[in-house]
Amino acid sequence: MVMKFCPNCGQALKPNAKFCPHCGHRLQPLQQENTRMSNANTMMRTASPLTDQFAASSKTAASTMKKVFSQVFQKHTQAEAEEIFISGTKATTPSLSMVSSDWGRPWLFARVFMLFGLSFAGLLYVAVDYNNSLMIPGVILTGAFAVPISALVFFFEMNAYKNISFYETLKVFFIGSVLSLLVTMLLYQFVSFSAQEQYYGQFTWGDTISIGIAEELGKVLIVAYFVNKSNYSYILNGMLIGATIGAGFAAFETAGYIYNAGNQLLDVALLRAVTAVGGHVVWTAITGAALVGVKKDAPFTGKMLFRGDFLKFFIAAVTLHAIWDKGTAESESMWLTIIVVTLGGWAILYYLMGNGFAEIPKRQQALQTTLGGKK
Repeated sequence: MVMKFCPNCGQALKPNAKFCPHCGHRLQPLQQENTRMSNANTMMRTASPLTDQFAASSKTAASTMKKVFSQVFQKHTQAEAEEIFISGTKATTPSLSMVSSDWGRPWLFARVFMLFGLSFAGLLYVAVDYNNSLMIPGVILTGAFAVPISALVFFFEMNAYKNISFYETLKVFFIGSVLSLLVTMLLYQFVSFSAQEQYYGQFTWGDTISIGIAEELGKVLIVAYFVNKSNYSYILNGMLIGATIGAGFAAFETAGYIYNAGNQLLDVALLRAVTAVGGHVVWTAITGAALVGVKKDAPFTGKMLFRGDFLKFFIAAVTLHAIWDKGTAESESMWLTIIVVTLGGWAILYYLMGNGFAEIPKRQQALQTTLGGKK
């Protein structure tokens, strides 16, 4: 015989009681209570594998990223650096069968960042301590380009195919970013900002979403142009082209912010440098990788921009952009927004990188099948 107790007051109850005689609390039938507990236990058993899977995935991601950055603090020679920069030519591009599907071990990007940092510090010292205003343009240039160029080199090193030269990357950086800025300005003609923004300078969610759509679309259209022009068909290629255009977009935009900062020049330069790792570079790398993932070996067509496999990543980039603009406009939520959006963007990018490296053995297998069929 099962003893029942009132869940409200603890009074002992008769087996078939429907109400507590002490407090009047209505009781659930024992069978119903057992069913509820059974359902709860089932949910816990179902959730447990999912929790374990998430923990395992997080551990794998951490282990992978540890390997990716394992060479940053190791000693490297100038010859090694020069070897990285000469890749991508007809003479130095490896055949598909020779491409490694292991995640890259980039390190040169950190050295490039150090060079920019030392240059920025030196120019700033001369400008401030010697009151030399001629150094101000140099401060703006190095401050604006330090992180974007370093990020560009990072993605250049991560391109396992080594089929895009650094000269081509620089062309995309300058020409592509300027074209994306021009296209974005044209798209802004179709954006109508809210009265709140016009009168009080405060963005609504509608404003930030409109900005995100205009800027991300402006950049990805230029990514599509360069991808189609050179017929890039690998996900890691699209990621590099997207990151390069995003880096140029960010660099020129940051230079404008620093120029208009007045006495806050140093504060703005440092803030933009710190936050650049989670902004335009990442967002356009996401859309570039997604676009080539849809395009593959086919010529680019406008219909590809409406494919679900591209749209979900484009919407993700626009969402991150909108959250960034809305959150950073409010000082109390600025740093939380920057951290959340940066982590979210890199999480998506990590997923796409994984797809990019997983694509390599599939391509190699397809090539072997094709060559075998021709024998």
